[in-house]
Parts: sequence; structure tokens; C-alpha cells
Amino acid sequence: MSKEPWGYEGSPWKNSTAFFTYLRGCLRKAWSTNPIKLTVLKNRRYQIPNPNPKGNKPTVWGADCEMCKGVFPLKEIQVDHIVPAGTLSSLEDVPGFVERLLFVTEDDLRLVCKGCNSALALSDKRGITYEEAIVEKKTIAIVKAKKDKQWLEERGILPAPNKTKRRAQIKEALLND
Repeated sequence: MSKEPWGYEGSPWKNSTAFFTYLRGCLRKAWSTNPIKLTVLKNRRYQIPNPNPKGNKPTVWGADCEMCKGVFPLKEIQVDHIVPAGTLSSLEDVPGFVERLLFVTEDDLRLVCKGCNSALALSDKRGITYEEAIVEKKTIAIVKAKKDKQWLEERGILPAPNKTKRRAQIKEALLND
């Protein structure tokens, strides 16, 4: 491509990052209606007891998370690529990203809950294991809720004097569980 769609006067994209963010969104929209994805959801769903006590129906569509093995309503389930689509930050990335995102079979996909999908994304982004990502997400949640000191004290651990050190203590305790 001889002309970049960003960086010229009047371009809707200020830089390549903005353009590739836009392109990724367009491709993700195509993914949202991918017939293979929709078939996986349809074939692997089943009726579960309605988890909403105020719900009008006794059962709703649900599915099993293939990571944590929990049962979730379909609105809490996402279709995940076993091999991630990867990054999209340059023109060279486009063919591989499109292939990994859209050229899939049912065997390339799995159903996961939103929490596990978030951990899988963190794992991929940071180059850590799924288990380490789960620990990282739990650690973040404890610190964000400002319960870090209490959490450590409940486990007989003397809280460190600052948040960064307490975060490390929590992470270590969770990894050792």
C-alpha cells in the first residue's frame, strides 16, 4: 500500500494506532456474526436453572465454561479462540490476524465465562500462564476494593507498609495456595 490512511490533513485517524484500533473493531464486528461462532454457541448450550430469583422463567440458556468448569447463563459466556487472533498494529499483521480470527472451525473455539476470558486475555497480553493471570486478577480485585490489609491480616500475614509491597504479598500468598 503506497498511501497510509492516517497522518494526512483531514484524516479521521491521527496515527497508525488509531487506524488499527478502528480496523480491529471492524473485524471484531464481523466475528460477532461468524456462522461458526454462532453454531458453537447453539450446539453447546443447554437449559439451566434461572440464576435470577426475580426471573419469570424457571430455566434459561446456559453453558459450561471450558476453563473453570462452572455453569453460566449464556449472557455470561463468550466464544474464545484457542489460538488467539493476536495483535493488529501494522499492515503486515492484517493477513494473519484475519486468518486466526475468522478462518476457524468449531475445534478452534471454546466457550468460556467472562472472568476466564478476561484472564486468558491478560495471560496472552502479559505472556504469563493462565493460572498466573487468575492470581493477578484476584490480586487486583483485592487491592482495588481496598481490602489488601484486611485480606493479609485474615491470613496471619503482617501487611507491608505500602500498597505495592502488599500487592506482592497477596500475589505470593495466592500463588502458594
